[in-house]
Amino acid sequence: MEKQPRGLVWDIETSPIISYNWGVWEQNAIEVIEDWKILSVAWQWVGESKIHVIGQDDFKDWVPGVNNDYGVCAKLWHLLDECDYEVSHNGDQFDVKKANARFLVHGFQPPSPYKQIDTKKIAKRVAGFTSNKLKDLAHDLHVAQKGDPGGFATWKGCLAGDKKAWKKLKSYNKQDIPPLMDLYLMFRPWDKQAFKMNAFMGRPDACPKCGKEGSMNKVNKYTSTRTGVTKQYYRCSVPACGGMAESLVREPNTERMLYG
Repeated sequence: MEKQPRGLVWDIETSPIISYNWGVWEQNAIEVIEDWKILSVAWQWVGESKIHVIGQDDFKDWVPGVNNDYGVCAKLWHLLDECDYEVSHNGDQFDVKKANARFLVHGFQPPSPYKQIDTKKIAKRVAGFTSNKLKDLAHDLHVAQKGDPGGFATWKGCLAGDKKAWKKLKSYNKQDIPPLMDLYLMFRPWDKQAFKMNAFMGRPDACPKCGKEGSMNKVNKYTSTRTGVTKQYYRCSVPACGGMAESLVREPNTERMLYG
């Protein structure tokens, strides 16, 4: 039985750094009173409909007003350890690095390897949008929209142990997942660095972008490498995909590889 790749679409919410400062404008912290921590994580598996979220307040050892992210980090570690590829927006610079920082603080071993897919980097790589923020991309491309966190009062309420604030924060965290998933699926056919589904499954004739078997059709277009090797182009017939792939042209032309 072939293994299906597991794709994790996820997002975290973090607490602010609490520090002493001499002023309020462009100030350096004199002393950090409490460092940032992960408050919650929301996620959805690619191909599944349910969106999950978990916060510090969901654990039995939660103490209202105490910022303890061990349980959230442990759950996130298992999610990343299980996935074959992860999808996050600005994740290469924020979510993944923040998660790794907290894993190290808590003494976790590194999760098993996974491919990092950053939708912000894809947007910058394939297009020239005015803004590459998740909210603005979702608006411009008419996909699911981000929610409203209710301002900084929500974060303050969570740090104070207010259950209503925690409920609002986690709801906001979950609302980041639908636009992120929509953008990932929209960008995937355009991304030349996309996770190669067919190679992972050992199905070279399947679409390298969406993994659908029997969907690749020849298009009347060829290219040649510097060494004179001719390549044939194929397009996925799945309407929501349309991803392209190329294969070597062999003599006789009965053999093809569509790894992308």
